[in-house]
Amino acid sequence: MFESKARILVIDDDLSILDSIRLGLRHNPAYLVDVCEDPREALDLLNTRDYQTVISDVSMPGISGLDILKHSSEINPDLPVILIAGYSDTDMMSKAIHYGVYEFLKKPFELDELTVTLNKAQETYRLRIQNKRYKHHLESLVKQRTIELFEANSKLQRSYLNTIHAMINAMEVNDIYTRGHSERVTAMSMRLGKLMGLNAEELVQLRIGALLHDLGKIGILSKVLGKEQSLTESEYNEIKQHPIVGARIISPIGLPETIGKIILQHHEWANGEGYPYGIKLKDIHPLARIVSVTDSFDAMTSQRPYRRILGTKVATEEVLNNINRQFDPIVGKVFFANFRHVHGIVKDSDAIRELFQEAF
Repeated sequence: MFESKARILVIDDDLSILDSIRLGLRHNPAYLVDVCEDPREALDLLNTRDYQTVISDVSMPGISGLDILKHSSEINPDLPVILIAGYSDTDMMSKAIHYGVYEFLKKPFELDELTVTLNKAQETYRLRIQNKRYKHHLESLVKQRTIELFEANSKLQRSYLNTIHAMINAMEVNDIYTRGHSERVTAMSMRLGKLMGLNAEELVQLRIGALLHDLGKIGILSKVLGKEQSLTESEYNEIKQHPIVGARIISPIGLPETIGKIILQHHEWANGEGYPYGIKLKDIHPLARIVSVTDSFDAMTSQRPYRRILGTKVATEEVLNNINRQFDPIVGKVFFANFRHVHGIVKDSDAIRELFQEAF
């Protein structure tokens, strides 16, 4: 809140000018006037009192009006400073403008001229402070609203993901061959991602993407997923659409784009022979390359209707043999070199459960 009277500081080493300004403003009900002959004392006053306007002579011994202006702008950039000069100096005026001078008055000046300038300066100061308070108020409202929207969005995402979790469980219940597959792929992907030095944000995205990578299979008939005979061309084409379907399912909830790419690209091959789009390694997202390895490995070491289970040693060698053809060479080699560490987690049900719950 502003005082009923605005406090003004007048600085000049000429006592006659100080007296004329003080006497001229003495009966003005809008102002309280402090006068100061010593500019050093004026600096102390600026540090300890709140002023609404400063009037300062330019030429004073030791400390100039420019020094007063510069100091004022540092402690309160909104404070209007009026400089009084007995001469015109382009260089001085340029520096004063740079430091934010409000106005210049040339000696000699009339009291009416000073009063008009002072009134305008006071109104400018009032508007500056009012605008700053309004800006701070708006920023506070925006911040609070942002927090509320973030919390609401987080709850919405969590609710949506919980729904997807239930859908995955329902899908895996109907398909005994893929039961627990998403959880195992998530667990192995997280171990592999940590070995490859992923940061915390990337690990979160990898966890959710791995968990949801087969989400699109919800739309595939269980008789097709569990078919023991060779798939027809039509059935295989239906299977190849599940990455696209999965990416579409999560698109409305605003998850990071990376998660959609993991779902969409985890069946793409390094040489471009994968699906759904047949892109090559350079266009496959790095996190999708990780899920590609762990997904394939778990598929090879799990019971499937169309083939027998492969031993872990054989499956690991398959990963190594298909580096550059199907898998990213770096991901494949890290997986092969750390196989026991990466695969070991799938035997620990508590560890799987912990990783799975963290995603939600």
